[in-house]
Amino acid sequence: MAEYTKIEDLSVIRDMGTGLDNIRKAFEGLSKLKGKYEGDFGEHDLAWQFKDFVENWEIHREELAEEVKRLAAIAKAAAKAYEDIDHDLAEAIRGDGAKKDPGKGK
Repeated sequence: MAEYTKIEDLSVIRDMGTGLDNIRKAFEGLSKLKGKYEGDFGEHDLAWQFKDFVENWEIHREELAEEVKRLAAIAKAAAKAYEDIDHDLAEAIRGDGAKKDPGKGK
């Protein structure tokens, strides 16, 4: 039996796009750590390690947010493409059926 995409699957794909957008917004909404906690570390090396972590986290958080944004757009576009194809195929079938049945429409 052939595999096909069901309408429920499209909802899941569309919801995935929305969920990924929410994750991106959460990443972007995180407060900046830079300069907030360095004074809390008494030991110089520990403070330096934290500063290094914060700088790396800022860079990677922005990269992650961009990747998640792209994935969200892909998921939403995929759901829309499947819907458009389904609609076009349904219209084509309806159109072909009307042309093949000469008794219809009279």
